[in-house]
Amino acid sequence: ANMTNLMDDVLTLGKLTSGSVLCTPEDIDLVDFCEKLTEEFNLIQKDGRVLDFVTAGEASKLQLDPKLLTHSLNNLISNAFKYSVGKKNPRLGIEFKSTEIVLSIKDYGLGIPEEQHLHLFEPFFRADNVTEIQGTGLGLSIAKEYVEVNKGILSVTSILGEGSCFY
Repeated sequence: ANMTNLMDDVLTLGKLTSGSVLCTPEDIDLVDFCEKLTEEFNLIQKDGRVLDFVTAGEASKLQLDPKLLTHSLNNLISNAFKYSVGKKNPRLGIEFKSTEIVLSIKDYGLGIPEEQHLHLFEPFFRADNVTEIQGTGLGLSIAKEYVEVNKGILSVTSILGEGSCFY
């Protein structure tokens, strides 16, 4: 299965770098969208943890490509669970501001060494504290590209041993 995952990720990345990923925006109710996603994740967790979902500000509809958004969020939420086993629930948040909407995926897990934050979104890069945990090192670079195709910006804050938050 690992080889298949790797091939899928490499092919996806190839599509992205050639500029052939289509963005088809439609009106999305982001709160509704994220509630459904949260439910899906909460049905498959085997260790009793769930994804907590919180919103702030006045909700507004926006134009996004749902497929790209789903892919980006799935990757980030899966990571949040994967890298914080035995810790508090990860959290998905939406903050509606006047000029932007901030989606955040926060976990209370391993955290990422500070000097490695810059490299996180490079293809095949994996932080040196996660070598025991399976991954292709492509998920974040794909998530970042998908977010950018969707006219967004993906960034991270993280403290080693305390957890990470992807915005």
